[in-house]
Amino acid sequence: MSNSFQIDQVPHGFAFTDTNGLIHYKYTIILSVPPPNAGPWGDAWLSFGCAYGDTKLGVSIFANGSWGGVQPRNVPDNGGRLGEKLPPGTQKILIGRMKKNAADSADDLPVSVLLEYLGT
Repeated sequence: MSNSFQIDQVPHGFAFTDTNGLIHYKYTIILSVPPPNAGPWGDAWLSFGCAYGDTKLGVSIFANGSWGGVQPRNVPDNGGRLGEKLPPGTQKILIGRMKKNAADSADDLPVSVLLEYLGT
């Protein structure tokens, strides 16, 4: 059994308003991924970590032929990484910073993305 992982950074700048409205897509990142639990791939996990302040992200997962809508993720500075298991059929993941409220201006805190696959 082998494992694989990828790390990246969420771009600076707000992609989404505090009410899920799109500010600009240039502040997003798209991860194109092999579908979990297909071929040599087992379960897949998506995790986020940040520092110097709490961060809110908007995440949308394209699985089984459709986007899941932008769902907020609250990533704590003073806590462990935020992780979740990806659903089978996932092919793309859209990630962007989301304002915590209308006055939020902390659009450049460091935020990392970790994508992990377990081998079958």
